[in-house]
Amino acid sequence: MVQIGYEESRKISYFQVDVNRLITPAALFSDLQEAAINHSDFLGYSVEYLTEKQTGWAVINWHLEVDRMPKLGETITVQTWCEKCRRMQAIRCFHILDEKNEIIIKGISRWIYMDLEKRKPGNIPDEMVEKYHSGQESSIPGEKFLMPKESEEVEAFIRTLEITRRDMDSNGHANNVKYLEWAMDDVPDDIYDNMKLKDVRIVYRKECLRGDEVIMKTYINTTEMGKEILTFLKDKEQTVLAEVATLWQ
Repeated sequence: MVQIGYEESRKISYFQVDVNRLITPAALFSDLQEAAINHSDFLGYSVEYLTEKQTGWAVINWHLEVDRMPKLGETITVQTWCEKCRRMQAIRCFHILDEKNEIIIKGISRWIYMDLEKRKPGNIPDEMVEKYHSGQESSIPGEKFLMPKESEEVEAFIRTLEITRRDMDSNGHANNVKYLEWAMDDVPDDIYDNMKLKDVRIVYRKECLRGDEVIMKTYINTTEMGKEILTFLKDKEQTVLAEVATLWQ
């Protein structure tokens, strides 16, 4: 397969896997996020550069289509590229390839360029747009980043948690991977241990800061495609902070 944008290979480590010896969803997203950061660094826009400019990237959407999850000891190749980059946002795509050079996961994400001093979106500099934009096709053509609606017929499992220091990232808010990690904690064992994760969708609507209380509401739906688990993360005022949807077969 022809290299697209930026790529790097890595071996799945013991600390990244679960009881099934497959990479955890949170560890997988951490690898994708790391590849995105390394791509930016490769283009000349390191974390240090962005921090000096008081700017940064905030992801607002993820969608992964999973053929299979990488396993312990397997060497994978992560490819990433920007399909679009204009105004205040960029669409970043991903492929994860196995040792046979076959695509096992396709991913797409939407990022907003942030003015960290004003805590609001800012325009991407023209030079940055030119460097990021690849002109390559989307990994998931026609993606609209749509999310399922909150169920009114299925009873939700509810719990609360508090944002702590270990949840924070360099932008001063809860790292985007943490939301998925929290949502995975509420997937029942019989589903997590015996079924395969096939699809992940996440939308981030409002940032979480240290000390914030988050209310988790999780719904389990049985569909023709398998078990759909929807998790809504809300603050004390019931404002939605993020939504996570996973499909298991």
